[in-house]
Amino acid sequence: MIKCKEMLNFFLGQLYFRLLYRAYLPQTLHLKRMNNNVSSWFTTYNHSLKNQAKIFAFPYSGAGASVYLQWASYFSQHGIDFIGVQLPGRENRRGDKPLSNLSVLIDHLLSAITPYTHQPFVFFGHSLGALVAFELSRALHKKGLALPKHLFVSAFRPPSLPNPNKALHQLEREAFIDGIRAYGNTPEAVLSNTVLMDMFLPMLRADFALNETYCYKKEAPLSCPITVFKGSEDSFVNPNNMGYWQQETQAKYEEVEYKGHHFFLDEHKQSISQRLVDAINHRKTKSTIFLSAS
Repeated sequence: MIKCKEMLNFFLGQLYFRLLYRAYLPQTLHLKRMNNNVSSWFTTYNHSLKNQAKIFAFPYSGAGASVYLQWASYFSQHGIDFIGVQLPGRENRRGDKPLSNLSVLIDHLLSAITPYTHQPFVFFGHSLGALVAFELSRALHKKGLALPKHLFVSAFRPPSLPNPNKALHQLEREAFIDGIRAYGNTPEAVLSNTVLMDMFLPMLRADFALNETYCYKKEAPLSCPITVFKGSEDSFVNPNNMGYWQQETQAKYEEVEYKGHHFFLDEHKQSISQRLVDAINHRKTKSTIFLSAS
């Protein structure tokens, strides 16, 4: 019985892996065929860069730009270029060494994104992606470059607060995998598959190190508006503490609470997408400093 269960997990993991890469890898590889001038740090999901306004989407730990694949068409219909940020060590960049130092990562991203800062753009990041988007905004400010018209940070604690969660990136293999399991967004068929985890663990450890070794430094508030998305039942990011994000901007600040746990973004994709479009188009989404959305 145990052997049958192990075999089932193995085949389910292999199926998940094949579906994942067949669905997403061609999308990111298409970027190089479409435009050799577009950096390997970004993907346009088979859409040409033909619009002036742009949204840069930063994925969460363990994920690649493919997590936003289903979002791209919506923005294209609204005349907006939707660009996924692709960190090394995953998907079409699986052959590149993943980065575990946030300062090094930001330096690379700053160089990659600079050519696009002469047109209006918005940053959106979920979880680790929110931290990367925030620190990249700070780096743009320090270089005297244009800031995003709006910074959207989702499911990440205010950077000035210490990380309340147990550090995972240096744990032994099984303890680390248990920590990943607790976040609840990775199929068990993958977590229990030795071959797949051997492939994903270096990237996962690097991603968690980016967060867990992060050291906040107080700087002047950003001049761009910040909107915070938070999950009402998020056990990793206390929704009641998100107000400390307000000190990071001297412009408009807003919090939007969605019903759900840490990975609420897919369930509320339509609402979140509309807010990003409104930010690009200068439209006001009816809300107060605190809005509860379901």
